[in-house]
Amino acid sequence: MRSIVLAGQENRGALQNASEEHYEAEIQVAGRPMVDYVLEALMGAKGIDDIILVAPDSIRRQGTIAAPVAGDIIANLLSGIQALPSLSGPVLVVTSDVPLLTPDMIDQFLNEAPRGVDVVYPIIEKGLTQNKFPDTKRTYVKLRDGSFTGGNIFLINPVKFLEIQNDIKILLDHRKSPIRLARDIGIMTLIRLVMGNLSIGAAERRVGSLLNIQGRALIFPYPEVGVDVDKPQDLALVEAVLGVR
Repeated sequence: MRSIVLAGQENRGALQNASEEHYEAEIQVAGRPMVDYVLEALMGAKGIDDIILVAPDSIRRQGTIAAPVAGDIIANLLSGIQALPSLSGPVLVVTSDVPLLTPDMIDQFLNEAPRGVDVVYPIIEKGLTQNKFPDTKRTYVKLRDGSFTGGNIFLINPVKFLEIQNDIKILLDHRKSPIRLARDIGIMTLIRLVMGNLSIGAAERRVGSLLNIQGRALIFPYPEVGVDVDKPQDLALVEAVLGVR
């Protein structure tokens, strides 16, 4: 399977207090650039063949196919897709800020992810994350099935992504506006989500209808895929965990 690593995020916000690197992927974690842990995990995974690295020239790596940074996350993902040898078959997308990722986690995700759908997204139960990493602070969504946080790896159909990229941009632009978001997803769906009455299946169907895709949320047992480094506290946490490893 092909994979795309998104390593074009500029170092802004709170992480600037912990590192002066221009790109988050270059931030040193236990003496190594953060992106190297992600690449090492992908190269060690049995299910991964080609790796497309969307990154600036300063983060080129042997064994990967280079793709240029193009802007925001959607533009960078598009850049990675354009660098694929072909558009047939699913592609694993990984952000460069999950240094606790391992080859076994990647292979398990690929083995458990259903085929024949357009998107597979891992979700991790709140209790599992808090038990393993009690000091980490994640954003959780309360559903009828439980409270979950999302992972930073996902499987996509690149052809379908090219078809719906503009719709995804609109949803991302509206995510901080309750009124616009309610108009997008439907007021009743939003109320059920806020009240914690929306099930995983209902959420899948609503997003599928909204974007004309088939998507699945995969309850995943590894909270490491959801521990992304976007704050100094996260950096300290992953360095401590990697030190134990």
